[in-house]
Amino acid sequence: MPASRRLLLAAPFVMAAAGKAHAAGAMEVAYAGSMGRLMDKGLNPAFTAASGVAVHGLGQGAMALAHLITGGTLKPDVFVPVSAGPAKLVRAAGLADKAVPVASTSMVLAYSPVSKFATQFATNKGLEWTRIFLDPSFRLGRTDPAVDPQGQSVLFALQLAGLYYKLPGFAEKVAGPLQNPAQVFAEPSLLARLEAGQVDATLGYKSAVVSQNLPYIELPDAVNMSNPALAGSMYSKASLTLAGKDGKTKTVHPSPLVFYAMALKAAASPKAAADYVAFLQSQDGQAIFERFGYGPGMGAAI
Repeated sequence: MPASRRLLLAAPFVMAAAGKAHAAGAMEVAYAGSMGRLMDKGLNPAFTAASGVAVHGLGQGAMALAHLITGGTLKPDVFVPVSAGPAKLVRAAGLADKAVPVASTSMVLAYSPVSKFATQFATNKGLEWTRIFLDPSFRLGRTDPAVDPQGQSVLFALQLAGLYYKLPGFAEKVAGPLQNPAQVFAEPSLLARLEAGQVDATLGYKSAVVSQNLPYIELPDAVNMSNPALAGSMYSKASLTLAGKDGKTKTVHPSPLVFYAMALKAAASPKAAADYVAFLQSQDGQAIFERFGYGPGMGAAI
């Protein structure tokens, strides 16, 4: 039986009472930029095969997308950010009823297979990677913490590593200033730069790293922000002070790395939007998440 037929039979979320899928159409999904390969090669084509609805995807830093959505510049049918902050921003603006957890990930150390440090990373033991990060010739890549939760997570993980391994000032020595032009790149291009050897390593979402088939090192729970049990103890010790759109500064702390999905109230195709969110939660959707290196959604809807 063709894969598309199996999906259709196994996916009641796309079937009306009469057993018909959506009429031919299209919808737009805005998602965290790290999800690009998952969306392009996994979720979106599978949903289209099951429903007949074409999906146009837009991947970018989740917080930047949230500001575009709340500002009215961007009007997708569905928003899939990572971490609770961007989802709460859109919901607080009254643009969605809720955001449901659909997947999770952890921070890992991804390194370039052509980096001069590749052999050292491959044989890493314990805190050896922290010594490499402090080498003056080491090149770190990260995204903009002002607009991208992953960019924030890199800095949070460096702070937590400093605490866990008892290395005072580790994050500041490695990352430099918050906005460091030598390190900060657009999210969709960062892992490509890593593959090409333009940067030696990054701290990134395991889901994105696995999707790109890059070599990586697992980090301890105290550093990787994957364990909800540490949210109020270890993770709360990390913080960043960021400038808001109103010019005022705010302090943010890490939260467990959960991906949320929300159907927007102003969706051009409300049924397709609701079905897409249901698909992400379904057995078929979760199997695709797992295949691309994601864990299950954790926690409650927000």
